Amino acid sequence: MSPVRGRTATAARAPFVILVVTLLAGGLISLLLLNAAVNQDSFQLNKLEKETTGYTDEQQQLQQEVDQYGAPGTLERKARDLGMVPGGNPAFLGPDGSVLGTPERATAPPPPPRPTAPSPSPGKPTGTTAPPSSPPASTPPPTPTPPTSTPGR
Repeated sequence: MSPVRGRTATAARAPFVILVVTLLAGGLISLLLLNAAVNQDSFQLNKLEKETTGYTDEQQQLQQEVDQYGAPGTLERKARDLGMVPGGNPAFLGPDGSVLGTPERATAPPPPPRPTAPSPSPGKPTGTTAPPSSPPASTPPPTPTPPTSTPGR
């Protein structure tokens, strides 16, 4: 009777062994899939970090350009190129509409003196003639000033 009892014990263990092997195989496969997904996300994160670094560098470069355009010297040069002149003393409006201060009209400073061409030495022909001088630049037309109100209004 002993051989029958050994077969039943082995037969009873077989489903348990199959269950444990199946669970281990399923766990290993799911761990492998999870690891692959994490690696894929890691590559995507690395790519996005590189893009962010590039965008940050571009943003800093653009901010430096904006700062250069907004520098006082650059603004003054561009304003002068457009024919603008420095303003006079401003007047301010109070909360009740009264004018505080005396406004002054902006005037253009005199143009810088033009360099004169050196006169040719006697006896040495230059072969060129000096261009005729142009008339002095006219001042821009005056800008209208806003009407001022009296403080009692």
